[in-house]
Order: sequence, then structure tokens, then C-alpha cells
Amino acid sequence: MDYSISKRMEFILNKDKIFDPQRVCELLKEELKPIIANYLSLKGEPIVRFKKEESRNIFFIELDVERIKPFGYIPY
Repeated sequence: MDYSISKRMEFILNKDKIFDPQRVCELLKEELKPIIANYLSLKGEPIVRFKKEESRNIFFIELDVERIKPFGYIPY
């Protein structure tokens, strides 16, 4: 079974009959935090919001970032 983020999000958005936008936002936030932490120094928790426009599902991700981490070296 494929456990990629896109497949899980597709299942939750399109096939889960108990679709709860707030639950999706929380799941998305938890999935994104470790990825974001590889590239950015966050000041706080990411904020994920959801908006439905006709047949479109739109997510807004807000990050308060202290800095972008340098690329090309391994930290101590």
C-alpha cells in the first residue's frame, strides 16, 4: 500500500465519507512539520486553513519563519 502524503490526502479528500476539513488541516500540519523543519527555522506552529470553492479544495499554510536554513552542509 502506498503511504505517500499525496495518496493519503487524496483518500481523505475524495473517498473518506466522514470528511472533516479541520481533521484534514491537522493531519496536513503534522505531515508538513518535519519536512518544513529541514529547510526553515520556525518560530511557532504552522497554521493550516481550509476553504471550499465550488468543486475546489483550497488549503492555506501559514508559517512564521525565523530564517531559511543554509543548504549544502551538515549541521553539528
